Amino acid sequence: MKLTITNEAAKWYIEEMGLVPGDSIKFFGKVYGPHGGFSFAIAKEEPTNPLMLITEEGVNFYVEQFDEWFFNDKEVNIKMRADGYEP
Repeated sequence: MKLTITNEAAKWYIEEMGLVPGDSIKFFGKVYGPHGGFSFAIAKEEPTNPLMLITEEGVNFYVEQFDEWFFNDKEVNIKMRADGYEP
């Protein structure tokens, strides 16, 4: 598993979610989505047992070990969409 986030995307999350240094954003899989019945989701939540954690602009972006099943063998690259509207 590989997790990356561009500085531009991190700044977007920080602004949109009112994040401050030390806050954390969890990426996880949830039931009922377009990818085999699952979808990619985010939550403002502190890590308990991170599988992968990166810090950008003082904010932690991570995936918990519990969610490895969803991200296993994937590269997760969080970046802004081509239209610049959102990641």
